Amino acid sequence: MRFSVIAGPRQRPDLGQSAADAWWNYVEDAVMAEQLGFDAVYFGEHHFCFASGNSSPLIMLSHVAARTERIRIGTSVICAPFHNPLRLAEDIAAVDIVSKGRFELGISVGSQWEEFLTFGIPPEERFGRTWEIIDIIERCLHSGEETFDHHGRYYNFPGVQWIMQPIQKRIPILWGGFFPKGVARAAKRGYHLIAPDVTGTYERVMREQGRQAEKHMIGFVTILSIARTREEAFATIAPHALWVNNIYALRRDLDGNQPPESARITMEQLRTGWESGGAVGLFDPVAGTVEDIINHYLPIVRGERGLITHIGIEVRPPGTTSEAAHRTMNLFAREVMPVLKAEAAKRGI
Repeated sequence: MRFSVIAGPRQRPDLGQSAADAWWNYVEDAVMAEQLGFDAVYFGEHHFCFASGNSSPLIMLSHVAARTERIRIGTSVICAPFHNPLRLAEDIAAVDIVSKGRFELGISVGSQWEEFLTFGIPPEERFGRTWEIIDIIERCLHSGEETFDHHGRYYNFPGVQWIMQPIQKRIPILWGGFFPKGVARAAKRGYHLIAPDVTGTYERVMREQGRQAEKHMIGFVTILSIARTREEAFATIAPHALWVNNIYALRRDLDGNQPPESARITMEQLRTGWESGGAVGLFDPVAGTVEDIINHYLPIVRGERGLITHIGIEVRPPGTTSEAAHRTMNLFAREVMPVLKAEAAKRGI
């Protein structure tokens, strides 16, 4: 069972927070994650929108790599269609080199209307482009070919001379998606899944391929707050979790359509969902005492909600204080994680 700190590094301009403020907060969280014994830290990517305020996760991960020695570092996720495949492969190799072989590539298709509009990428091409980009990355990093040509549907690269060899023989690839078609393709290739296997497709296809799904990463991320009381934990995180949820609830779809104001989530709705355990938004917070949090995760570790081998926590939805974020990280690492690891060991995961 793996335990990670996962963040879409976001800033809160409405609170006067700059990109630099956010950058340093998330880097310091990652350094602390290593000190506390977390297995990995992942940063997400988005452009031209506040779904994520950081558009350069590979550079941020290089910063973290320079300040750490053990913890794995990865993307959650790279939005592939907005990158030149060869430049992306070169930068991936560079991060693996600077981290001495600790990099993991979480990758998917992108989801924000602003990105497709500004980069000029048709949204309907996002899956085709992403899988072709993955093929090119694989060829660059893992094929052993020193020179090759690529002629595909979206990209043509004659005379590639590959000179950026990563440290790892194979950089782990984690597919960031829920839909069965993409999940099945990832499973056939033996990739990991940086999402829950909501349809069971991943586990089924892995078995068909003769692979053990439980030996791969299958995970998810939850906004988490731990405090002395349930109410303190909720009050600490709720305003910031609400902001993130509404960024997504009110975002345009890929045709550019704006949701109505009625789609906005209220604090009352968020609280009701928290109290009842019902789903309200995309990122409902889990908040409570150490005992509450153990009781929340134990059924997940036991496989009662499907096969999960990777638990990610997000402790800093933007606006969260460092005191609150670090309190949650400390309590999770010292009091929650040992219980969950012991339970996972019983199941061999």
